[in-house]
Amino acid sequence: MNIETKWLEDFLSLAQTQSFSRSAEERYMTQPAFSRRIRALEAALGCELIDRTRVPVQLTGEGQLFQITARNLVLQLEDCIAHLQSLGRRGSNVIDFAVSHTLSLSLFPTFLQSLQKELGEVRIRQLVANVDDSVQALKNGICDFLLAFEDPSLMAGPFAQLNLQTEQLLPVCRADEEGKPLFDLDDPRAKTLPYLGYPKEIYLGRCVEQLLSRRPHNIMLQQAFESPLADSLKVMAMQGMGIAWVPTFSIREELRQGFLVACGGTTWRSPLKVCIYRCSRSLSPVAEELWGILTSRYAASKIPVAQG
Repeated sequence: MNIETKWLEDFLSLAQTQSFSRSAEERYMTQPAFSRRIRALEAALGCELIDRTRVPVQLTGEGQLFQITARNLVLQLEDCIAHLQSLGRRGSNVIDFAVSHTLSLSLFPTFLQSLQKELGEVRIRQLVANVDDSVQALKNGICDFLLAFEDPSLMAGPFAQLNLQTEQLLPVCRADEEGKPLFDLDDPRAKTLPYLGYPKEIYLGRCVEQLLSRRPHNIMLQQAFESPLADSLKVMAMQGMGIAWVPTFSIREELRQGFLVACGGTTWRSPLKVCIYRCSRSLSPVAEELWGILTSRYAASKIPVAQG
């Protein structure tokens, strides 16, 4: 698949303006050229993203879904480029965090807010990446800390770890008119239910696979959608597309307002430890000071640096 970044930016502009002419002007090109780029994106994806029969133009169902992915891809790329460009200008009053995708939107801002008083004038930079890339960034000194779910593979390296909090990987779905789950994992009458999954090679995907391998009763789960982003699965679950296993910190408001409901008992749930990691080498003075603060706050959960 060959998709150009500028096509994603074109598509996001059109989703915002709902007008080919306005988006063409916004993207500094003629309307025919802009239309050809949208067609090229649709051809690469193999589906129509825009309903051109309506005025103003609207996104199709596929377009609404792809909008989430396109926005995340563009923002992640922009963040990465800005981070790389800033490495050469790194000052002594800067702390760099690598953060996994799922934690970057929901938990990381809250984590920083809890440290607002201690951080003072320190500037924080965030690099959003998958766990494997984040670990390499930590090893190579590109970042000071890694915020991620606990992963046994990180125990083997020269890292120190603090356990910040424990959440749950919770199965949720849309509620019916009576506030009950649209799909109930514990309903003995249910034979086949749709579910929304992660790729098996990422951490949350492995967690869900482990859960499903020991499912408490014989029920068939048919995967209807896949995404590496918990927020994408959450949105699809809210639209009634199936069951999604989502970390509790990312759905508290949706659960409170009744947009989502838990659809399985404790046997369908799994604990998720949120951890912060650092490498054994010396960090900058401000980063070492922050580690000292975090160690004092979470001292009981500290795992020493592995030797070797």
